[in-house]
Amino acid sequence: MYREGRPRRKTFPINLIVDGGVALVVGGGQVGRRKVRQLLEAGATVELVCPEAVAELSVLAEEGRIRWTRRPFRAGDVSGHLMVFACTDDKHLNRAILDEARAARVPCCCADGNWSDGDFTTPAIARSGDMQVAVSTSGQSCTAARDLRNEIAALLAERKNLELVVLGTSDALLPSRKRAPFHLPAEERAAVGRLITRVRGVREFVILNTCNRVEIAVVASPEPEVVDVLKRLTALNRLREEEYFCLRGYEAFRHLVRVTSGLESSLLGEFHIVSQVKDAFDEAEANGWSGSAIRTLGAETMRVSKAVRHAVEGMLRVAEIDQVAVRYLSVHGGLDANTHVVVIGTGMVGKGAVEALVRAGAQVTWAYHVHKPDFPRTVQLADLGTALADADIVLSAVDSATPVVTPEMRAAVADRNVLFVDLGVPRNIDPFYDDWGHGVTVADLDDLKLWHRVKTGVLNEVLSKADAVIRAEYRAPEN
Repeated sequence: MYREGRPRRKTFPINLIVDGGVALVVGGGQVGRRKVRQLLEAGATVELVCPEAVAELSVLAEEGRIRWTRRPFRAGDVSGHLMVFACTDDKHLNRAILDEARAARVPCCCADGNWSDGDFTTPAIARSGDMQVAVSTSGQSCTAARDLRNEIAALLAERKNLELVVLGTSDALLPSRKRAPFHLPAEERAAVGRLITRVRGVREFVILNTCNRVEIAVVASPEPEVVDVLKRLTALNRLREEEYFCLRGYEAFRHLVRVTSGLESSLLGEFHIVSQVKDAFDEAEANGWSGSAIRTLGAETMRVSKAVRHAVEGMLRVAEIDQVAVRYLSVHGGLDANTHVVVIGTGMVGKGAVEALVRAGAQVTWAYHVHKPDFPRTVQLADLGTALADADIVLSAVDSATPVVTPEMRAAVADRNVLFVDLGVPRNIDPFYDDWGHGVTVADLDDLKLWHRVKTGVLNEVLSKADAVIRAEYRAPEN
């Protein structure tokens, strides 16, 4: 790539303001043509000195965009110019131009072997609107500089055409039993994130993984191939088209706002999703998946979702999943001082459920994995089978890749009318119990969602109001 023995000159990169200045280009060949084009793009006034010139330079002169003196270079031509480019095919003439410019204290660039004795060089430049990126190899390889410039130019073109895309699935399209395999626990999420960073055309992204949805929001080039690769990386390509969504532009933004407002949740208007969305954007930042575009998206999503919540707050009976689960238990299981409930999981949902159950007067045993909660009756997951022996209700909300209530525990609950409420995704209660009978009844997130929505019944009116707010607040991104 680099030539042995080629001069190496250290340079200081600057952006020179030439607007209104007069630059002299000596030589009307292809090199001179490129220099003239670059100077015109920078706003300089260009004077060309040469007997003959390529067609493009002739046209520029005819249009009055440059001044063309049709004769060979003469002593004194460099006087009064901001800079000089020696671009002839005669190295001796180029050297003479350089010497005269040096004597006249006018900076000169030689476009041949004399370059290392000149005052400046011009790098390979990639432009996109007002953005430009310059590449230099200290004179070692013009080819390497041009190749890298071309790669950067392609990236700038992609950046100019970026759009927001949201790809995923949720409980609205896929029941929990089918949705579970697509959820991404922390380690899998990190692994998928590393792969997405390598997808050409994806600039930034965030992954949102909750109990009722898994989706990625990406700022990417609009080519269909980009989405095809993302579908394969997230395994969504295994689903039918009606089982996942792919939204772009405003529709993608509206979706994110509705999600963050709790209007796409299993429980209309729930607040847990706000902290989950914030955590997702924080994770993207920590892992280097996000930049200015995703950070702006996160801020705008939070801002508009707050406005939506304010607009619809009087229309909703807002409830969190732990609250709805306890209401469901009150109706279907009965809660009093004689009811023994085993709560599995010490996260936000588990903690909320325990607090609500204690207020309802039930007897509660809290099952934990590592961190023992400050609570009178606790049991480790390893001893869960023992705790189930006198349970009337089992409510599970733990983050686990495999069920924590396994078929091997069935003897502890057989023939005792035990109600299982499974809030986990993936499932916490082994599907074995769904049809097992023996007095065991299982309700999952989908069952609670249907029960709660039947009780509220205001979804269409709320979404219509929310969409009006989103349209009013939406700020189209600038390329």
